[in-house]
Amino acid sequence: MDSTPADAIEQIKNKNYILRFKGKMGEKPKYTGGILAVGISYNRKTKKHSCKVEELSK
Repeated sequence: MDSTPADAIEQIKNKNYILRFKGKMGEKPKYTGGILAVGISYNRKTKKHSCKVEELSK
């Protein structure tokens, strides 16, 4: 909230959320498709939403 979609995407990358889709070491990945990061922000003052989508893996 009151930040940018780019900041949200950066947080997704920094916290390595993509690892949840790759599974545990030595196991077959649970999901093998493309992974998108979606950053959504909301500005309390203007009541507007903004969004950014970035591909993390293919």
